[in-house]
Amino acid sequence: MSELGIRTIVAIGLLAILALIVIFGGWVQVIALTAFSVVAVIEMSRMFKKKDVNICLVPLFLMGGLQYLLLYLVPKYLPLLYVVCFLWILFDRILNKNRKTEDTVATGFTMIYPLALLLCFGFFGFDKTDVSRAALLMVFAGPSMADNNAYLFGMKFGKHKLCPAISPKKTVEGFVAGLVGGPIGGLLVYFLQKLWGLDIHWAWLVGLGLVGAVVGQLGDLFASTFKRWAGIKDFGSIFPKHGGVMDRLDSAMVFAPVVAAVFHYFIR
Repeated sequence: MSELGIRTIVAIGLLAILALIVIFGGWVQVIALTAFSVVAVIEMSRMFKKKDVNICLVPLFLMGGLQYLLLYLVPKYLPLLYVVCFLWILFDRILNKNRKTEDTVATGFTMIYPLALLLCFGFFGFDKTDVSRAALLMVFAGPSMADNNAYLFGMKFGKHKLCPAISPKKTVEGFVAGLVGGPIGGLLVYFLQKLWGLDIHWAWLVGLGLVGAVVGQLGDLFASTFKRWAGIKDFGSIFPKHGGVMDRLDSAMVFAPVVAAVFHYFIR
């Protein structure tokens, strides 16, 4: 089977997972996001090890394993989880004679990227409200459509390198095509919201799609800086031809806080 065929099949499977999360929310969302977070920590750990940096895994697994559960059941205790994990990291650096400062810095960074960003996925869908479902779709629709457009158009028509030192395959033509794909993703959410009787103005969703195209592609490039630094092609291989969890969510997780802010202050 061709690479495009495998990518398409895996993409359909990922869309099915997203559909289950959007439809059922609740425990389905908690389990899926927890699994993604734990795998993301493993991928980050493997990436750092390529540069002889060993992050402190226990507090990170604790965060990834519990943050959605607390957010869903008892959100008031979520800050306590972050405090405990942060103090754990501090004590680990002080008491563990084998822990290097670089290890601790990388551990603290992983608390934010990806764990704190991934937590934003839990801001939508848990309450099963229609607006929340639309927001969750928007988180993925804008960056995903931008990414697909950039990949397909860049592969066929791309001639001018965008950031060759970071991601040699990305082109200016692909980036521009991504700016078209993002708003298309917004339009898709606009029509899908009708299934729940919503009527969020198309301009909000198309505008968010455009922002998602820009932010998402920047998030993708940011992730590429780490892969280039570590000398790896992908963070993982859990999704054939798509890489790992970090490779699939690097755009959406950077866009999620933007969607959360817009829906909270202007739409919801």
